[in-house]
Amino acid sequence: MSNIVCPSCKTPTPPGAIFCDNCGFNLQTIAAPQEQSVAPTFLVPETGTGELKCPNCGHANIAGSLFCENCGSKLAQAAPPAQSVEAPAPAGSAAASAAAPPDTLVEDHAPEKPVDAGLMSIPGRLVIVETNVSLAIPPGSQSIIIGREDPVSGVFPDLDLDPHGGHESGVGRRHAQLLLKDGQVFIEDLDSVNGTAVNKQRIEPRKPYPIHPGDEVRLGKMVLNYMSQ
Repeated sequence: MSNIVCPSCKTPTPPGAIFCDNCGFNLQTIAAPQEQSVAPTFLVPETGTGELKCPNCGHANIAGSLFCENCGSKLAQAAPPAQSVEAPAPAGSAAASAAAPPDTLVEDHAPEKPVDAGLMSIPGRLVIVETNVSLAIPPGSQSIIIGREDPVSGVFPDLDLDPHGGHESGVGRRHAQLLLKDGQVFIEDLDSVNGTAVNKQRIEPRKPYPIHPGDEVRLGKMVLNYMSQ
């Protein structure tokens, strides 16, 4: 898939981008280039890694990526295999009694990590894994923007990753935000071009995702660890 050229500043933009990463122009207002219909190559994450290997350049991408972060090729992912579901045993039958004892609750997921309901602001810091640079979260903050400073566009994030290789790593000007809610710290992707991942799992834009001390956060290609102290 070819890049989209921003009609405002003429900057090539990766496929799938909603806004120009250089000037912020809304790319949804222009028509997508017509391309020949080609049957997609469906990819399955490699066992044990959760990564998708690009069939065009061989680059390993985060599971859930729609486009290769190296060459921009579209990554069509196979749907998970359908699982057979057995009909529940009739109430009162021997099978039903054996499956679940009376007054027993069955958890459908692992218990969540405890949160500190007394937290009044986001604690801790973010550590860039490649350089071990520690970036303190501004004290007293209940939400902060992470990205790259751009005075021309009037963008001044609370944590500026531009001096730490943010541009080269594909970090957007307003890439993501950390926020505190009911004692839990969340991260939310702000419709970034190159996406946000937590523990190698890509998260959906505009949907806060809980993070805990020690979790890995990936903004584009930049990998950070969230530390509570």
